[in-house]
Amino acid sequence: MSDINRRSTAERIHDTALSLFASQGYEGTSLSQLAEAVGIRKPSLYNHIESKEALFMSLVDEVEHAFFAELDASVAAHRDADTETRTFALVSALSRFILEADQGTFHKRYLLFPPRPLLEQVRQITARAEARIDVALRTFYAQGRDEGLWQTLSEREFLDAFYVLVDGLFTERFLYSVDEYDRRVQSVWPIFWAGLSR
Repeated sequence: MSDINRRSTAERIHDTALSLFASQGYEGTSLSQLAEAVGIRKPSLYNHIESKEALFMSLVDEVEHAFFAELDASVAAHRDADTETRTFALVSALSRFILEADQGTFHKRYLLFPPRPLLEQVRQITARAEARIDVALRTFYAQGRDEGLWQTLSEREFLDAFYVLVDGLFTERFLYSVDEYDRRVQSVWPIFWAGLSR
């Protein structure tokens, strides 16, 4: 088999696994299903993957990387803006990410329902992810303090409020159309921000 065909099969395994894990979860996806969907025999999968667990975790790493690419791009693009603009831009960037059909659904699923056999590995990754988000949010909080925005709001409260908003919006993503989701983001933002800067 040529390198081109081998890469093509590997790419099809990757894309199909991402879609299946996103729609059915880890436990609901078997390697037999994956092989059938790719159009190869199950033993042939092992020419391209080490195990189901390794495949899943490689997809987690990839999706986490894509998630932080969105975060880093937003922070860089709005570094000279005021705190509200920067914070809303980050909410919007992470919302765009979650709207990505397979990546967004996969991301939300492994956060909410980490596979039992991989629970500790996923928890370690998500803990590192939250710590990295915290770095950006602490910068926003400090800037807001310098701008005189916070009267009584602590840094911890700012971080908690951000996570609750984003987690709530991520859930909305699975209930409503993109247009309705965007409308709700626009609608809730002024109320959310007014609450922070009380």
